[in-house]
Amino acid sequence: MANTKEVEVELEEIATVEENKEKEDQGKEEAKEERVYEGNIYSTLTSASEHEYGVPSSTRSYTVNKDTSPDIQRKLRVYRIVSLVLFVICVLLLIVILVLFTKLTGTQPCQEVEQTAKSPPKQECDFTKCQELYQEHYQQPLRMCVECGKGWLRFENTCYFLSHNRLMWQQSREECQRMGGDLAVITNERVQMYLSKKKGNLHYWIGLSHVAMNRTNEWMWINNTALTVRYWGDLSFPGECAILAGNEPPERSWRPSTCSLYLQYICQKM
Repeated sequence: MANTKEVEVELEEIATVEENKEKEDQGKEEAKEERVYEGNIYSTLTSASEHEYGVPSSTRSYTVNKDTSPDIQRKLRVYRIVSLVLFVICVLLLIVILVLFTKLTGTQPCQEVEQTAKSPPKQECDFTKCQELYQEHYQQPLRMCVECGKGWLRFENTCYFLSHNRLMWQQSREECQRMGGDLAVITNERVQMYLSKKKGNLHYWIGLSHVAMNRTNEWMWINNTALTVRYWGDLSFPGECAILAGNEPPERSWRPSTCSLYLQYICQKM
């Protein structure tokens, strides 16, 4: 019995020693694995390139495409240059427009602002200013600065009088002569447009006729000049004297009329 117990004790001691040795060996292996893991966390990979995180961030390198950077810089420089050129062109165009606008809308001293047929003149010639201007240069008053007088209108250095009373053609002419002028003679489109739009829809005698004393029986102006420009409208009316009809378009506002009618009249003097 004593021998049997001794054997059992020895076996237990042997088992205990082996068990302790196995635990000690296992502890050494675990410690070794921990040291290896701490030294290189990716040591289990065969190649660092096999995994996205194969190389630690401290040693990872990045490649930048350096070829595109100069191209972008060149394009930016080109865009800046083009923008600058366009800006300079816009500034120059604005200056040109301002200069042209100033020249086209500017007015000269003692010269009436000539308007289109659709709008009356904005200002009349100032006699005093005109005298001062031309006396300064020529030391004497000029004919173009002669004052028209009360009730007269000045246009292109000519004075016009549009009557309020009504007379026959011959009487109208005599009244114009009494005031130092004669019936109006229209020789260009500017005067025609000006007189046509001045007094609305009224009818006026003008200095155009083919009365019996005219041997050619053609329409003539009272200053014996031929009719060069014509603004005839309806020629079906009978008559030897011409009127300007304000209710007709300026391009065709003349028409014949009987000289014995009582109409208003337009006088003219230089």
